[in-house]
Amino acid sequence: MANHKVYALILAAGQSRRMGRVKQTLPYGDGTIIEAVVGAVLESSVDGLVIVGTPRLKEFLAEALPERCRFAVNDDPRSEMMASVKIGYRRLVAKFGPADDDGVLVLLGDQPQMTGGTITTLAEAFRLPRRPPGVLIATYRGRRGHPTVFSVGLLSEIKDWPDDRSLNELARLHPQAVRELPITMCPMPIDVNTPEDYERLMGEK
Repeated sequence: MANHKVYALILAAGQSRRMGRVKQTLPYGDGTIIEAVVGAVLESSVDGLVIVGTPRLKEFLAEALPERCRFAVNDDPRSEMMASVKIGYRRLVAKFGPADDDGVLVLLGDQPQMTGGTITTLAEAFRLPRRPPGVLIATYRGRRGHPTVFSVGLLSEIKDWPDDRSLNELARLHPQAVRELPITMCPMPIDVNTPEDYERLMGEK
């Protein structure tokens, strides 16, 4: 039986332009938004974690990361999300040496409602088949959301992409490789981009 591994990649280097302040370190629960996302990953069944963020965020999380976690710095505040994906992909490959049919589970660092249960559900669904899907996307009441798991082999295609391209293009380029996984245990997590999003998030606690 195949023993596919799944590694998490948290993208947390956003500029927070619409928020007007660093959103990843805003209070949430007993800690902050980014700590909630990291905590959900650490509660899940993934085999390792890479976080991509700013130098400031690395300093903030320095003492909170266990051995199976690595931090990759994106020090260009003007860069697109694709730049962070490529930085994280390179660090993940260098640290964990995954096989082409292992998975990279991509999460956003500003969705603190993400749960370890949801992450584990995606990871185990990716591991289950002898030949995992190229792309496994979580859906909520029929709408695609996060996380998404990409096979390492498929994700390697982005290495030479310009930074203005979107990771979603991989699914559009390879529709035959895409599978959807309905998530019924919880609603779609709020993506905290604006002060209004943060107010809604805190109102749902």
